[in-house]
Amino acid sequence: MQIFFPKEKESENRVSILPETVKKLVELGISVEVEASLGKTVHVSDDLYASSGASISNDRNSSLSSSDVTCRINKPEKEEISFLKKNSIHISFLDPFNEIKLVNEFANSNISAISMELIPRITRAQKMDALSSQAI
Repeated sequence: MQIFFPKEKESENRVSILPETVKKLVELGISVEVEASLGKTVHVSDDLYASSGASISNDRNSSLSSSDVTCRINKPEKEEISFLKKNSIHISFLDPFNEIKLVNEFANSNISAISMELIPRITRAQKMDALSSQAI
């Protein structure tokens, strides 16, 4: 399984993965690819990601096309969905009730989309509760 973590827009200060989590995924046998300069906003170098086991991508569209799972913080641009591998999974905050066209584009492209803000805040799903993990 290959998971790709693309860079966020310049205005976003968070990153979707840190090197310590890359290492855990790689130890499970998962191929992890991060877009070059992913960690720039949090002062994490590409070298640190690479030393944790990630491949560094300089071609975003190619990585989107070859990955089984794409994880990011914010929803993609509608145009970017066409680059995602068919039958792959996209995970991010999607705002699905206000982004009907985006949701339809995922469906029409045979992409399974998981909206992080809709994962229930219950004990069973606690490890996936992105809202609590951002609390300060």
